[in-house]
Amino acid sequence: MVLVHPAAIEQFDHKWMELSFRQEIQEEVANRLKKARLIRGYSQTEVANSLHLSQSAISKYESGQVMPDLLVLLTFCHLYGNELAAFFDCPFFRTYLEDLPPTEI
Repeated sequence: MVLVHPAAIEQFDHKWMELSFRQEIQEEVANRLKKARLIRGYSQTEVANSLHLSQSAISKYESGQVMPDLLVLLTFCHLYGNELAAFFDCPFFRTYLEDLPPTEI
């Protein structure tokens, strides 16, 4: 067990830590989205058309400029299959994805 002086906790910059964590997660999601798309051999335009999004939205997700919301992440997992779904493996995602029909572009 590590003991920390209460004054040290008060001085700790929680907002910086949260922003840093969010940025790290956003970059990881962006990298995985791009990698999964490339593994499947899809273009950004093909993915955009399939998901009813703009090509610029796909570009922003893959570059880490924008974090996709939960529903968009689920549609990416459905489209890319195991290449992406394993990263988001949790009971909610598994149940949701199991109920969807197969998809191809």
